[in-house]
Order: sequence, then structure tokens, then C-alpha cells
Amino acid sequence: MSSLVISLDFELLWGVADSRTVAGYRRNIEGIYVAIPKMLTLFQRYGVCVTWATVGMLMCRNYDQWREIRPSIMPGYVRQQFSTYALDALVREHQELFFARSMVEQILSTPGQELATHTYSHFFCGEEGATPEQFAADLVCARHIASDMSVDFCSLVFPRNQVFPEFVAMLDNSGIQVYRGNQDHWLYSNGHSTPGGLAGRAVRLVDSYLPLTGEHCTQPIYSNGCGNLPASHFLRPWSSRLAMLEPFRLMRLKRAMTEAACSGSVCHLWWHPHNFGVNVEQNLVVLESLLQHYLVLKDQYEMQSVCMCDFPPRASV
Repeated sequence: MSSLVISLDFELLWGVADSRTVAGYRRNIEGIYVAIPKMLTLFQRYGVCVTWATVGMLMCRNYDQWREIRPSIMPGYVRQQFSTYALDALVREHQELFFARSMVEQILSTPGQELATHTYSHFFCGEEGATPEQFAADLVCARHIASDMSVDFCSLVFPRNQVFPEFVAMLDNSGIQVYRGNQDHWLYSNGHSTPGGLAGRAVRLVDSYLPLTGEHCTQPIYSNGCGNLPASHFLRPWSSRLAMLEPFRLMRLKRAMTEAACSGSVCHLWWHPHNFGVNVEQNLVVLESLLQHYLVLKDQYEMQSVCMCDFPPRASV
């Protein structure tokens, strides 16, 4: 049976502090308090299930609780500026940009929503100095803060889509049954790292509007006690500069959804809630159009909306 899967990388400023400033990105982060409730309303209206891969740190009540929770082995990045533990002064001064426990509670109270982990500290598996042992210690903290909200994680999304076999091997012992892998295409297989630099990023942008690399419909892949549910497409935020191309972007995504429905495969869409933090209404119009298309496919092909946790290893038996 065909499936629509949506996974969201819920990060707040933890996910972009290495590349964005408070002044430059405050609107995106503050905008999630408007965007998330409206997204949840749409998901309920259309009966859509969503996996919210959430950075554990943002689930802390405040700065003091965040300071109390530390892994037994700290991230050993060579470039320590990429460690979220190095943000102490910024976190203390701008707590509203780093903690959103109330939003997590609202997600948990909405039917059909799965709370998954995006690691505790937005752990970079691809950063020099990172080790599987440090990653495993990070996941212990993620499970600790989740248990504080009566949640037991089943699914994981790797930050920046940095997926490496030695880190995947740690998931089974951490209770994770399924993770989001990358598209099986050279342009996307290395996650956030784009081959070809600026040229590669330009091709990715064009691929968002025209089907240069195919539809990326997929099936879960099972090995070593864990399921890999590869991504299909990133839902880019609405842009005023590219507004005239929006019909092409929608057609691109709907074509992928339709192909999945016709072929009995999975269309796996993903984005970050902070992508919707500005131009909220325009982004919601795009989202609602996709959800309306899902209802058409559900009626015609019995496509189902499911979460990542609906693809555990036992599904392969």
C-alpha cells in the first residue's frame, strides 16, 4: 500500500546557531509559535500523521534544566564552535529562542503526531572528532528528557542528514527502530553536504521545480535491526523572489506523491518548522494544497498517511 510520510526537523536556534545570528534569524524562530499551531490544525483537518523529529535540548523547561543534563561523553568536535554546549551565554540571554516545551506539549496533544528525536544536542555525526560513543551518550540524554514528558522514542532523524554506518549501528541499542536516510542519488546521498559546491546547490534548487533527478519514491530498507526510510523531497520555504515558479514546485511535489500512490511506494516529505516562521500564510497555502492532493490520492488509490514509527523492523517479516 502506498504511503505519505512527513517528517519535520524541529530545532529552534539549536539547529542553525553555527550559521545564523540571533538578529538575522529571530523572526524565523519566533514565527514557529504561529506556524506550528496552524500546521497542526491543517494536519488534523486532513487526517495527516506527522513525525516531529525534535532536538532534545528544546524540550528542557529552561536554562537551568538544560545546564543539568549533560552526556557522560561530551561531543569531541575538533571545531568546538559547532557544539551546542558552547552556546551557554547565548542560551541564557535568549531562552525563548532555544526552549519550546509548550509547543512539544501541543504536538503531543494532537492526534496522529509522533514525537521522534533529532538527537539531544543536534549532534553532528559528520563533524571531525565525533565518535559513535559520543553519539550514543547523546541519545541517552535525548531519552532522558523525553521520559520527562512520558515519551519513548522510536524514530530518529540525523541532524543535517549526516548518515554514516558506524553511527547507524548505535541506534538499535538506543531503542531507535527507524531513521530517515538520504535519497539514493549522488546529489543528495551525502545529506547537507552538497557535491559541487555552489553549482551543486544550484542544481538542487532547480530540482525543486523541475524533475531533474526523478520522483524519489521509495521503500523502507531494513538491516541490522533498524529501518531506513529514505527522504523523497525537501519542502522548500516559499520565496517572494521565486513566487512566479510556485506552480512548478507544486507540480513537482504532487507528481512525486502521485507516482508513489500509483506504484505502491512511499513519498517522504520533510522540512523544518522554522522554514515556515516567516511568510507563514504563503507557506501554509502550499502545504494545504499538498494535503488536498493527498486526499485525492487517498480516495483514488487508498494512499495512507503514516508516521516513521509505522515502519519498524518487524514490518519486514
